[in-house]
Amino acid sequence: MDENIRIASNKAQNLKNTKDNLLKNLNQELENFENKFKSVVWAWNLAYQRSSLPNGRNETIAKGSTEVNLSLKQHLYGGGFAWLEPFFEGSSPTGNIKSGLYIHTESQSPQILTAEWYGYDKDGNPLKIDKPVIPGSKVQLHIYTRSMYGHNIRVELKANGKTLKANAYGSVIQVYANKKPDQPDSVYEIIDSKDLFLAEVEIYDYSDPKSIQPPAGTITGHLVDPKEDGADGTISALPNVQKAVLDVFVDPAWCTGEVQIIIKPTIHFGNQKKDLDSFLTVNCRESVKVEMPETGNVPVFVDKIETNFQAFHPCGYNKFEVSDGTRTIDLLEDKSVPPLNLFELVAGPVNNTHDITIDLDTDTTECSFDGTLNDHEKHALSLIDYPEKEFEKDAKEEEEKSSTSGNSTIKVQIGGDKANMSAQQLIAFDGKLEKYTADGDDKQLKFKARYIYDYTPINLAGIPVHPIFRYFWLGNGVPTNTYMVRSNTCRYQQAVSVKTYPDVGWSLKLSYKNSTVERELWGNQRYVDTKKAKFKREPQKWIAAGDGKSIGISLGAKWDEKNEYDATADVTKQVKALTDSLGAIGKFVNSVFLGDENKKDEKYKEPDAKHKAALESVADQKDQKEKRELEKTREQLRSAQAKYSALVTDRDKARAENDINILQRKMDRQSKEYELKLTRSIGSISIQWPQLEAQFEWSLENISQRGPFYNQTGVVLQGVLELTPLIGITATLDFLALAQRAHPVALAVIAAADITMAIIGDGSKITCELSATGTFGGKLQGFLNTKTGENSFNKDDRNANDKQVAELKCDLEFKLKIAIELNIEKKKFFVKVIVTGKLGAEATAKWTAKAPIDTDDYGWYLAPEMTFEGLEIKGEASFSGQVSSRDGKSKYGSIESTNEFTWQAIDAWKEPKKWGKFYFPSKKD
Repeated sequence: MDENIRIASNKAQNLKNTKDNLLKNLNQELENFENKFKSVVWAWNLAYQRSSLPNGRNETIAKGSTEVNLSLKQHLYGGGFAWLEPFFEGSSPTGNIKSGLYIHTESQSPQILTAEWYGYDKDGNPLKIDKPVIPGSKVQLHIYTRSMYGHNIRVELKANGKTLKANAYGSVIQVYANKKPDQPDSVYEIIDSKDLFLAEVEIYDYSDPKSIQPPAGTITGHLVDPKEDGADGTISALPNVQKAVLDVFVDPAWCTGEVQIIIKPTIHFGNQKKDLDSFLTVNCRESVKVEMPETGNVPVFVDKIETNFQAFHPCGYNKFEVSDGTRTIDLLEDKSVPPLNLFELVAGPVNNTHDITIDLDTDTTECSFDGTLNDHEKHALSLIDYPEKEFEKDAKEEEEKSSTSGNSTIKVQIGGDKANMSAQQLIAFDGKLEKYTADGDDKQLKFKARYIYDYTPINLAGIPVHPIFRYFWLGNGVPTNTYMVRSNTCRYQQAVSVKTYPDVGWSLKLSYKNSTVERELWGNQRYVDTKKAKFKREPQKWIAAGDGKSIGISLGAKWDEKNEYDATADVTKQVKALTDSLGAIGKFVNSVFLGDENKKDEKYKEPDAKHKAALESVADQKDQKEKRELEKTREQLRSAQAKYSALVTDRDKARAENDINILQRKMDRQSKEYELKLTRSIGSISIQWPQLEAQFEWSLENISQRGPFYNQTGVVLQGVLELTPLIGITATLDFLALAQRAHPVALAVIAAADITMAIIGDGSKITCELSATGTFGGKLQGFLNTKTGENSFNKDDRNANDKQVAELKCDLEFKLKIAIELNIEKKKFFVKVIVTGKLGAEATAKWTAKAPIDTDDYGWYLAPEMTFEGLEIKGEASFSGQVSSRDGKSKYGSIESTNEFTWQAIDAWKEPKKWGKFYFPSKKD
């Protein structure tokens, strides 16, 4: 028993000694630890950005403190961050997230408290404004806030109920038609304007007695003076106040037309706004010569204080740039709004594709999941979905049969019944995703983006139509393709959609063709006085000289650069079907508006070949008889003229002249009956009445102007109304007609030549005439971007798109033509012979003038300019002959010879002549 007690006692003592030694060692380690941490100090300071480094020890925390109780005062409430990190004395804080903590205060009930206007005295010291200021003064608006530290605010300044613009200035070069010595080469004027000013809420030290002291009721607190090291045992806490400060130039442009303005601010923050009574009075009557700085009041936003905690993660990136080759946008660029997650572009399936490049400055070396399955290294950037995926599934099955893939051709059926059905071959995409960067690349992703059209059949009202009509409407709801890009880091996890839109462009054109009328300036009569002539022609009237009036319509689509579809025929069929259902009205519309010819009634059948040949034979016989009778009269007239020239006595000449007049009247009568003109018209005038063309186009386009929609697409509508022309006039002077009126012999000779040409064949003629043609027209055009709101009524939008509102245009052309043209056609038995020939020359001079109509800062204006295309002389000598069957279907032989030359007698102007701008109704001073 005693032995057992002794053994148990020894074991207990040994265990106690072991534990005592262990406790002693632990106490020693604790003592060593406490001795070591007696030199621990703390970094406790504001962190504006992740790149901000701790500025050393905070002297308000005692050295050796292993536990600290800290709080942020109200002046730091709002969303900014502070950094807390322990480190040993003699070293420096690292700012590494593994060694410290970020402290964040959320914004609760943010408020705008008040605002004050300040200026400067002659020494540059701030001075509260209590009297009117003059244009050109530099002032400050101090906006005091609660629980808004780090917030970005927008400031709207109003005077007399109107928003004052934040203007930027620059030198604009001036161009004058006739520059005067006192006119400047450039004018310093407004080049850009915004509605809102920008500012950021910070905390400001007001410990200096000369600094601006905050009014009562504002949010104040203290911060340790970072310049002191506390070596003397004293710690200075400096007073700070939460506010935003906005620098403003009193723009002289605000005073235009005003005697005095009272400026009041409206503060926009989040989804709220607050109107403040703090006012600034400007005496606009003060005449000062002040030049605004070029930056003027341009809103410049500097995000000094980060309020998004994600930005402080070490594993992440600071940029997310997406580029399609022409546009590059950083989806993280505007730190005042959440990161964007969308990039849109217009593309086609094969030819109009775009290489998309996504660049990140990724750093995953300090990933919070380093060494685990969730480590972001080589997993930070990936393409997780794309439209080609469906085709890759089908292509995988085909790989065993063929090693190639790409594009396939499909046949599209269009129309209703088989008789009216048409087809079109289209190239459809049938390939794989084209990706240029390797998997695991955390900094760049590059791939080819395309839009894959759906060419499956589509019916409208039960009628198969072209599949492209699936994309007739390009507004909300248009089908899109999506490339889904995902980023995965500790700082950001973004799902960015790269959306492609169809690149199809539609064009609708309407045209109205009017008639042309002609009138002779002088009657087709003899050289003698009309009042004395025994035979008088009927008075001339306006006559139609064109195809009459008609309206045309066309509709077409183009996509992927090479694919086109003309829907005009299909649309015309539908219009005809609709108009036919309207009875007589429909037939009239088809005939006049769609150019339909009158349909033949079934009871009036076409003659067969036998009867048609008989009719042609009768017509030929009648034609030959008329020509023989006219030829006989011409020979008699020619004989009388020859006899007249040989006579000597006046009596004989009078008798011969009477015979010539009798024969002349006979030829007049025959020429009228046979529809031939004996004498030429000295001059004629042709008038082209107004012709209209209207064209409307719509398509999706990438937004190319930087701004809130730079990463998107918009539907662009364009329209042009053109007068081609409004009116056109051609005046012709026939020199041979003038010669006819000079003497009876000239009359007879030229008339005989004309009749000879008419007898030779249709189109044979002798020409010696001068013509002048003038046209006057113009166009009115406009555009609208449904996404950005850009339109033709906004001057800046027009300038950015290089499109004026309207343009007037006129042409003037003079042409002198001398030519002999022969056109002989003879049918003998089963053969037809055609002989044509031309010998002549013509000289042409043309002037073109146009005057764009637009507006600038001074009002509406015309900017006329003129171009001379030079004097060009052309000569031609040509001959051709052809022998064929009587119906012209079989050709037995032909010969042709053509010789031409062109000579530029007077060179065209290298540059158009311009006369500057003519303003209406306002003028530039």
